[in-house]
Amino acid sequence: MTIEMTIMHDITVVMLPKRLDASNAPDIEYEIRANLTGQSKKLIFDFSETEYIASAGLRAILQITRDFIKNGGVAALVELRPTVYKVFDMAGFTSIFTICITRDEAIQKMK
Repeated sequence: MTIEMTIMHDITVVMLPKRLDASNAPDIEYEIRANLTGQSKKLIFDFSETEYIASAGLRAILQITRDFIKNGGVAALVELRPTVYKVFDMAGFTSIFTICITRDEAIQKMK
């Protein structure tokens, strides 16, 4: 699986897939980590295409974000669909992550 990652305004933007579950979360986590080496200190996870996230996907996003922040970075999640937001909320993760409606909002918070 190839994850689309782009640099926009010195921010790494990661486009997440339609589904993020046990079948693909380990590969996605590996690919993101491999491509973050030496990149910017700002990270946005774009969930605009994501329709489903399972606990394995939550864990992957949590671990990547935790390590990224530990190394001096800042991260935000954007464009979560209501069903995906609900999973984050039920897991208690909405208080852990910076969640923004749009990329522009996340970019403004990261300045």
